[in-house]
Amino acid sequence: MTPPESKPSGPLARATAGLGWVLHHTDRAGEALIVLLFAVIVLVGGLQVLCRYGFNASLSWSEELQRYGLIWMVFVALVAGYRRGAHIGMNLLLERLPRAAQRAMGWFVDLLWLALGTAMVFFTAAYKSAAGMTFIKSVSRQSSAGMGVRMDIVYACIVVGGAYLMLAALHNLLRRAAGESPRILAKEPPC
Repeated sequence: MTPPESKPSGPLARATAGLGWVLHHTDRAGEALIVLLFAVIVLVGGLQVLCRYGFNASLSWSEELQRYGLIWMVFVALVAGYRRGAHIGMNLLLERLPRAAQRAMGWFVDLLWLALGTAMVFFTAAYKSAAGMTFIKSVSRQSSAGMGVRMDIVYACIVVGGAYLMLAALHNLLRRAAGESPRILAKEPPC
């Protein structure tokens, strides 16, 4: 009988485990949102074609809903791709590097992802322009032409995607600091 594996303990391990738990649930919600948005885009697109060619009347809101749904889907799917390791990589060169250089490159890439997420959140929700207001605040008084949706709701996807990306990159960095490999999800979600 083999002894049970001892799990690392300490503040770093607890932070990594806690963030992993949060990301597990956030990943499931993100994947559900991606599927829902894709289904809405396809259904509304089909409805628009049916109305336009079948009834000779087009819907005034369908293209706008599809566009904004796609924008939200992209900012959530960006993180899903990162978590799966599905973004285009230059592995040919990376695999030829020594192990230490590969680890350093992994740290560098995760730090770049963290910087991207931070920039997305900061420049959308925190950075004040010369006019003294944030980008998200400046578009809050605008409404979309077709649906009348406030534009800050549309552009909130940048903040949501950036915050989600920051959490995912931070989790990978914490795992690296704890001596674990970064968390890469399965390439394909289970059916």
